Amino acid sequence: MQNRDDYQNTATIYDFLFSRVLTNIHETIRTCLTFNKAKNVVDLCCGTGQQLRRLASQDMTLTGVDLSQAMLYQARKKSPESIHYLETDAGNTGLPTGKFDAAIITFALHEKPAAEHLSIFKEACRLLTPEGVILIADYCEAPEEISSQLMSKVIFQSVERLAGINHYHCYKDWMTNGAVEGFLDTYNPGKLSLLSAHYFGCVKLLTVSQVPPTIKTEESP
Repeated sequence: MQNRDDYQNTATIYDFLFSRVLTNIHETIRTCLTFNKAKNVVDLCCGTGQQLRRLASQDMTLTGVDLSQAMLYQARKKSPESIHYLETDAGNTGLPTGKFDAAIITFALHEKPAAEHLSIFKEACRLLTPEGVILIADYCEAPEEISSQLMSKVIFQSVERLAGINHYHCYKDWMTNGAVEGFLDTYNPGKLSLLSAHYFGCVKLLTVSQVPPTIKTEESP
């Protein structure tokens, strides 16, 4: 895990830049968790806490985990005291095993090196109850339509370049290795379901359930 805070210079404007464009994904996650009657929810790499604040009106116990002090400063400042934030590695949270009905990972895996995004996913599996579900929103393989290719190869690539050279290299590796489909197909974690697609099909929101016990007990690399 990198020691520097990659979001030190952008945390104050992060919500201004992305809150509206992420609204549909955040609302879909809220609807899914409400429908499934989730009571204890953890958001790994929660950033400024946008998703958790959208859930705050529900009858849920909410925990956000992030390593960025700058992002968590914004999260705590903007959130009700009922949301608990933990400044630590999302791949090794120290939270109790099997405590959470749901774990959320949105737009976090693609920006990490392979070993780190695998650690985060394994940690999410460990934290789940037997009936728990993981919700993952991230870049997927773009459809062949022109609008989708434009979104993926021009707009998203430009956004990722602006995030910094290390971030961009991780993003390129993610896409080269099959994006979210390639990651989940390789790891074969359990039952996968497509919840929704966004941005001309270039982003997928997927659920992972029925995680095998062997994955829940594996140690992260």
